[in-house]
Amino acid sequence: MKLKFLAAGLIVAALGFATIAPAQATSTVNQAACKPAKKGVATCFAIRHALILPKTVKQKPQNFASTLNAVAYGANALRKAYDIRVLGSRSKVIAIIDATHSQTAFDDLVGYRDMYGLPSIDRCGKPGEIQGALPTGSYPCFVQVDQDSRVVSKFDQTEDSGWAQEIALDLAMASAACPNCSILLVEAKSATFGNLNTAVETAADFIGVRSISNSYGGSDSAPGSMTAYTKAAKRGIAVTASTGDSGYGVSAPATFAGVISVGGTSLFVDAKGRWLNETAWISGGSGCSKLNDQPKWQKTAVTKCAGKATADVAAVADPATGVAVYYDGGWYSFGGTSASSPFIAGLYAAKANFGDDPAGYTVANKDSLHDVTAGSNGKCKPAIWCAATEGWDAPTGWGSPSGANAF
Repeated sequence: MKLKFLAAGLIVAALGFATIAPAQATSTVNQAACKPAKKGVATCFAIRHALILPKTVKQKPQNFASTLNAVAYGANALRKAYDIRVLGSRSKVIAIIDATHSQTAFDDLVGYRDMYGLPSIDRCGKPGEIQGALPTGSYPCFVQVDQDSRVVSKFDQTEDSGWAQEIALDLAMASAACPNCSILLVEAKSATFGNLNTAVETAADFIGVRSISNSYGGSDSAPGSMTAYTKAAKRGIAVTASTGDSGYGVSAPATFAGVISVGGTSLFVDAKGRWLNETAWISGGSGCSKLNDQPKWQKTAVTKCAGKATADVAAVADPATGVAVYYDGGWYSFGGTSASSPFIAGLYAAKANFGDDPAGYTVANKDSLHDVTAGSNGKCKPAIWCAATEGWDAPTGWGSPSGANAF
């Protein structure tokens, strides 16, 4: 990791800049939260980088904030780095798709939002009831349902701690991107693609959903019976998916034609916290699908691939320049393309003025993105599939957010 920081530093040093990233915590693990994917079953792309403060240590937020900010990018730091000023509104809903169940999801969400002074959020819906829309209220809503739209209880048993950590990361990043948006968490019964597809369908039917984030994946595959992703996209919902954490190579559902694939970067800011530089994250996924059709928004830029190319856009994912996450009473630094997908989904929900073609809107407004031109995730030919360059490239797509106008 130190070598990678050095390489990134040399890149911008040549331009007369100095890189600043959150200092690394002392306990570095870089442990994948979920079990590896297998046939028909997805894995989440959350990577736990470090434990910052365990839940057994009690410390007042105001005393801990400076320590936390020095170790990982929090909501306010991310918004400043990417110049995000849009706040969204209660009626705009970000849907998060994950597997199994997190008992601590709402508490994790509230703890994160309290730390960074984000607006209060209500837990909405009565356990056991079918919930297909937001109830009336003044504050943003958090709705936690199973794949059949039934509200789940916070007291239900957490079935998989890895997916619970993924959920905490997703909720944090969605909140950072769109503080005033409501959040719908749809928990698939398991991580099979069949159940995840059903969860996406449930999210798309929820009134007010503007974007759907999928921070998981498996080996490339044709959609087959997994049609919910494309159907949601055709309804004008921005469907995002992480490109993966294994370097050069593709992952479904990011390869599905209707899905906006989100790659990963290493993020560096200046002394005032403003965006300074990004490089392609060495472990972010990228490539060309041989099983899925090329979407219309890629046809003018991606000429070396007859199928869907990943990525379309990108955001911070490198665990070494990780993001802060509150999970089960403790604070952690996380990375992985699981961080970038919900953040981009949050920006789509916040603006939501792209008509029925979210990805096309972004490509048409690509000048509002940071063009990431350095870094790579492996060796390939031609190099555009694994190395960042000017204009579109596979690891970072058209680039990372520079404000929210491209969304």
